[in-house]
Amino acid sequence: MHAFNIRTRSFRIRLYHWIFSSSIYTLILSLVCSAGFAIEAVSSNMVYKLSPFDLVLVSVYGQEDLHSEQRISDQGHLLIPLLGEVPVGGRTVSEAAKSIEDSFVEEGYLRYPVVTISIKDFAPKVVTVLGEVENPGSVEIPPGRNGIPVQIAIAGAGGFTGTAKISEVRVSSGNVEGSDAAQSKVVDISKLLDSKTELKKDDLFIVYPDDIIFVPRRIF
Repeated sequence: MHAFNIRTRSFRIRLYHWIFSSSIYTLILSLVCSAGFAIEAVSSNMVYKLSPFDLVLVSVYGQEDLHSEQRISDQGHLLIPLLGEVPVGGRTVSEAAKSIEDSFVEEGYLRYPVVTISIKDFAPKVVTVLGEVENPGSVEIPPGRNGIPVQIAIAGAGGFTGTAKISEVRVSSGNVEGSDAAQSKVVDISKLLDSKTELKKDDLFIVYPDDIIFVPRRIF
């Protein structure tokens, strides 16, 4: 029995060294690094910008009568006491607070205002995924995000069907500033999913609220 235990321990040690000196270890390491890269890349592109219907608390230090809790209007405005409507949609929290501070100074109401904006509730946001996916329909963008990578949106719709043409996925957006016409772009998802392709942060394609993703059928 003692000899058997020695042989068992010896086998485990050899197995341990084989794993950490083989291509399996390299594969595991690359997957971990890829996941870390994806998280870092998405985070760097996801600095939240205020959206219509977000519920926010606006506070002015030392001026309780100027505090307010309200939802951003459909036009992206907040109604600030003394100032009236102030545009904040599409701005970060710090940018919106700075804009309100500047307005108080420019209008002569306060000399050194300190404005704080806190988000109490995020407005719901979705993208629509159609075509050759398992569960076509709306996919929710997580609260606190402006958008999500296109492949994550497709995964949220159940993934591709067996007949999907993943090299020509079309993304249409009607939320282009200064334009009422929808704009579209063709995205090659196969490159994003290819583990052999070295991706850069700029290669991530982000979809935003109300975007429409269409996956065409592959022609045999």
